[in-house]
Amino acid sequence: MIKLFKNFVVAIFIVLSIIFMIIETENVINSVKNAIMLWSTKVFPVLFPFYIFSTLAIKNGIAHFIGDLVHPITKRLFKTSSISGFVFIMSLLSGNPSSAIIISHLYEEGALSQREAQHLLAFCVFSNPLFCIGTIGITYFHNVTIGYIVFISHVLGNVIIGILMRGNIKGQEEHHFSIKRAYEKMLKQKQQNKTKFSDSLTHILQNGINTMFLIAGFMIFYNLIIVMISFSHIIPLSYYFLQFILNKFNISLPIYQAFSIGLFEMVLGIDNTVNSNIPLRAMVTIITMLISFGGLSIHSQIQSILMKVKLRYLPFFISRLAQVVFSGIIAYLTFPLIYKERATPTGKIAFISIKERNFILIAIIILIITLLFYLFKNKKVAVKH
Repeated sequence: MIKLFKNFVVAIFIVLSIIFMIIETENVINSVKNAIMLWSTKVFPVLFPFYIFSTLAIKNGIAHFIGDLVHPITKRLFKTSSISGFVFIMSLLSGNPSSAIIISHLYEEGALSQREAQHLLAFCVFSNPLFCIGTIGITYFHNVTIGYIVFISHVLGNVIIGILMRGNIKGQEEHHFSIKRAYEKMLKQKQQNKTKFSDSLTHILQNGINTMFLIAGFMIFYNLIIVMISFSHIIPLSYYFLQFILNKFNISLPIYQAFSIGLFEMVLGIDNTVNSNIPLRAMVTIITMLISFGGLSIHSQIQSILMKVKLRYLPFFISRLAQVVFSGIIAYLTFPLIYKERATPTGKIAFISIKERNFILIAIIILIITLLFYLFKNKKVAVKH
């Protein structure tokens, strides 16, 4: 009976969607264009390079090198294995859905057990720091302190979840900071991967392109859903039905509408929140909560990634609900402490041109590579002697 009802609902939804696309063809086309534009300018340029190099780092043992170096910290906080440091750092830098991609690759490579992979999925899920600080803080509000509030609250919400769940994972062996051991672990992992670099890169690029187009498809789908919801006025109608309950929590229609849209697509929900007439403190709190949840669009992307490696989605979903609560509370409490009415980036880096910044970044990367080269070279010489 339940299956019959589910099939009926899906059939009605598909028929109504087709009718809507025929009636509102122009709006549908614009929605698809906006989704593709958002994917091609905001998602693909950031996510695809991280996908390539994070996968290469895993296959060449660099992930184990980084993870082992920061293991004393992650062990003390989360009671996790050494590779968790790499997962935490890369997820923090790259944003969603990179965490699920990195964890699924490590699980496939055998670097993580199924239990460890599920555990890391609970608290190694972040929004891109450039999006939090740059897009929200500077672009939307012209105030970098708001970006800091959102980002700090978002990260601390995950850290709290990781600390609270540390009893669910078996304690790992105690490691002290050791470059030598980290390097040896990297070499061991690299020796196990006997695939040629060119073959490995080809495979990574093929899988990466498939994953990127899958993400684009989900973004288009949920943008169409939001357009249909907006034109059907379902959100205002549902608000009036729930008004008696929502009024007790001082939740107005603009807040309800922005949050509801954000549950489907995070960026559109943030845009609606910024344009709504609500107090700034409440606005920042809602935006932090939306970023922590991620939107059903990102959830669908992550669920499809997890299904390929047979990892469960439900624990991930429950953890995101917990992160919404924790990060929202932290944002609300820290807002008066961090927020400054007039705040712009004052560091010297803000006055450096983009070309100069790129030159500095390249110089830093070359310096790091050079130092690592001499470190490895000296290590080989010592082994020969």
